[in-house]
Amino acid sequence: MPTKRMRRKPKTAITTTHSAPLVATAAPLGTEHITSDDVMMPRLGLAQAISNEVNKQDADFIDGLGVGDFWNTASGKVYGPGPLTFSILVAHPPRAIEFAPLSEGGGVVDPNVPLTDPRMAFGEDGSPPQATKFYDYVLWLHESNEMIAMSLARSAIKAAKSLNGLIRMRGTAIFVGRYTVTSVQKTSSQGNYQSWKFRNSPLGNITEEQGHDFAGLHSGLKLTLPTP
Repeated sequence: MPTKRMRRKPKTAITTTHSAPLVATAAPLGTEHITSDDVMMPRLGLAQAISNEVNKQDADFIDGLGVGDFWNTASGKVYGPGPLTFSILVAHPPRAIEFAPLSEGGGVVDPNVPLTDPRMAFGEDGSPPQATKFYDYVLWLHESNEMIAMSLARSAIKAAKSLNGLIRMRGTAIFVGRYTVTSVQKTSSQGNYQSWKFRNSPLGNITEEQGHDFAGLHSGLKLTLPTP
C-alpha cells in the first residue's frame, strides 16, 4: 500500500514594521529620571596662561585651544578669540560664594553669601574679599546655534557691568538683543591676563521667529539656579 506523503506547512515569515525610525522615536527613552538638577550646563570658558586646558602635560589639555580662546567646558569645542555673536536668554541676579584657599585644598565653603555680608568687603590692607561675586548668564551662541552658560567674576566684574549697561540701554526684553564678545589682553600688578570685551552686534535685534523661541526658553530658564 502506497505511503501517503506528509505535506509540510510553509514557514511563516516573521516581519517587523516600524511606524517611524527607531533612532528618532526612542531618543528620550531611559532619560526620564534625569532632571535639570542632575545636569551641569556647558559654560563658556576663556583660556588663561595658567589654565590646565592649554597645558600639554595636564590631563585636561584641549588640543587646539590657545591662550585667549573661548571654549565649551563640556564638549571641549574651541571657538577661538571671537568675536562671538550671542543673545542673552536669562541673566540671574548676582550672587556670592566663599571658597577655601587653594593652600587648604580649595572647594566651596559657603555657596550663598549675602551681598551685604562683611566677607564681601576688601580688607583694610587692600586684600581681596573672602567671598567672590558672580554675574551669571545663559546665552544663545548664534554662529553655532547652541545654548551655553557664562559666569563672570573677579577681574571680569567690570566687563559684566559693561554688558549689563548694554542690556539696560537697549530697553527691550533681555533676549531680543544681539551682542558680541571678544577676548582681550589686560595687565594687572600680577601680570597679563585675558578678559572679556562686550559690544552691541551690528546685526541688531533677533528676528520675530527667534523672539518667540527665545521667549519660551527664557520662561523656563529663569526658574533654574546657576551652580557653583
